[in-house]
Amino acid sequence: MDYKLIVSIYAAVISTVVLIWRLYEFYYDRKSKLNIKIKQNTKIPVSNDLKFGESQMYLTTTIINIGKPKRMIEQPIFMSNKKVDNQKYFNFISFENVVKYPIALDSGEKFEYEVTNDVIEDLKAKGISKIKAVVRDTHGKSHYSKWFEI
Repeated sequence: MDYKLIVSIYAAVISTVVLIWRLYEFYYDRKSKLNIKIKQNTKIPVSNDLKFGESQMYLTTTIINIGKPKRMIEQPIFMSNKKVDNQKYFNFISFENVVKYPIALDSGEKFEYEVTNDVIEDLKAKGISKIKAVVRDTHGKSHYSKWFEI
């Protein structure tokens, strides 16, 4: 067998694999990817003279754009494991929150949505034991966090 034939077959296989890989990367990178996590954390205010204030618990939803394209996101909504007043979805309204939605997230950028821990006690009183964050981008795609146990 001629070595030129073997080299040309090898080159054709390699170029086909590279073409398929590049097409996969092109379509995969255009896909909207948001990483969403819910956690509880404690914040302690500190004054300029290093005096600590009273700590306060917060329920924080962290949204990270792990895709390459810029994404515009709407305000997070939450889904409960139990219907309350025939509603499974709810949102927290805070008059202290002055963020204007939609928010633009560049690749790798992070946004945190925080509410005080007082809402957890209210949710427990209504019989809710788990919540999940839902973030919709302006393309209409919904992204979900894992269940968070209250």
